[in-house]
Amino acid sequence: MVLQHQRRPGGMRLAHQFWLSLVLPIAMAILLYGIFASAHRKQVLREEATAELRNYATLLQAFVESALQRRDVALVRRRAEDFASAERILGIAAFTREGEAIFITKGVEREAERLEQIARQAFLEGGDIEEAGSLAEQSVLLRTVYIRPSSANQPLVAVLVRDRHYVEVLERTLNHGLAVTGVVLLLISAVVAGLVGRFTVALPARAILAGAERVASGDLDAAVPERGAEELSRLASAFNTMTCSLREARERAVREEAARVNGERKLQQAQALAAAGQVATSLGHEIGSPLNVIHGRARRAADLPGCPAHLRAELETIARQSERITRVVSRLVSLARPPRPQQADSDLRRVIDDVVAFLGPECRRRGIEPSVLCPLGGAARARVALDSDRLFQVVFNLCLNAVEAQSRGGELVVSVLPECDGPAGSSVVCFEVADAGPGIPAGDLHRIFDPFFTTKAAGSGLGLAIVRGIVEEAGGSVEAAASATGGARFRITLPATVSDSPASAEASSESSRGGREEGQKA
Repeated sequence: MVLQHQRRPGGMRLAHQFWLSLVLPIAMAILLYGIFASAHRKQVLREEATAELRNYATLLQAFVESALQRRDVALVRRRAEDFASAERILGIAAFTREGEAIFITKGVEREAERLEQIARQAFLEGGDIEEAGSLAEQSVLLRTVYIRPSSANQPLVAVLVRDRHYVEVLERTLNHGLAVTGVVLLLISAVVAGLVGRFTVALPARAILAGAERVASGDLDAAVPERGAEELSRLASAFNTMTCSLREARERAVREEAARVNGERKLQQAQALAAAGQVATSLGHEIGSPLNVIHGRARRAADLPGCPAHLRAELETIARQSERITRVVSRLVSLARPPRPQQADSDLRRVIDDVVAFLGPECRRRGIEPSVLCPLGGAARARVALDSDRLFQVVFNLCLNAVEAQSRGGELVVSVLPECDGPAGSSVVCFEVADAGPGIPAGDLHRIFDPFFTTKAAGSGLGLAIVRGIVEEAGGSVEAAASATGGARFRITLPATVSDSPASAEASSESSRGGREEGQKA
């Protein structure tokens, strides 16, 4: 069952939550700082404007009182005009207690009535008045100055009008700059938080999620990088360890399943071999008697006086093939029997020559060129610990397979290898049978030696199984591979035997053959 990742409706990703957890506190801090900084700056600017206006009022009071002591009204007006031309001073007006205007500068002439009211209020309260207001729709600061009279003059109240609009403009400018700075800081914080969240949270978390989805779909080879925050790095490491354990468990399960299937296959093969052995035993019993009759009659007919030579040769062929059929049936019966140790000695080169000669007519019919390669000096080593009948069957089955694989001509090469080392330095003899046929498919290399496995349309599948059984029973080995021409190549390794001389071994082989023939005649 394949699990699919489904995102919950309305759910927020971990990276987004991490980003918000960083950005929101920064945004709140910048906002609160802007509010408090704006209020504090506004208060400071207004206090500075008020303090500056008080300084102007003190100077104006001193200058006007000095001019009045000199009884020079024109000097008072000039001093007032000088103060009115100062930076951010819009105008000055002076009034008596009765409301008579002593002087009014040009900037505030239109607001004389309003300034007179403020002056009257200052006379009534007996002190200086300081307030914020507006004149001619302009924000201003007003400050009254009580001018003490001389002995000959009556008291005056001067009203200073100072511009307050610049304070508001400056506040807005500073607040705008603060807002821009806050936005820039917030953007920088958001970008940094996004990058940090991406590389420490988002990417590692996505990698782990992708790996988990791959594992859920059956891909146990998924591995995630161990990076990011410590917890995510440890989680990735635990994930990789888990997938490694799952892979090992899957491999164990595959091996166990393969072992089970192989065991079942071997059991089926053993059952098939047992059945084949029973059938072969029955056939051997049923075929043995007629074969003995055919063999005996052929031998006796060949020994009759006056038998023509060509007829005697045919009868000898019938006798030999009857013997061969008997041996084949015996090999089929031996498939169901436990292996028995064999103590024998055979001349490999002679057996190879016999097989090639026997298959000569078939090779010529198919256009196959047979050849035997045996290096100089190899004849002394080419004696194997296997009886000639079994060795003949091994070589014959391999060569027959090579011939049948080449229906349109080719080659059959049987080579005795000059140098071949056995296990633990033991003495062995190696030979190869190669052809130029289509070769063995790679997928069948591990099955060609199984009993009853064949790729032929009309084959029993026992030939190579018998070859392997004979070779392994003798303590040797057989391997299959591709030949130099692209066909099949079989290498057989058999234990070597050491005899006193090739001639004596040849004589013993001939005597044993003669003994068998005499027994069959009897």
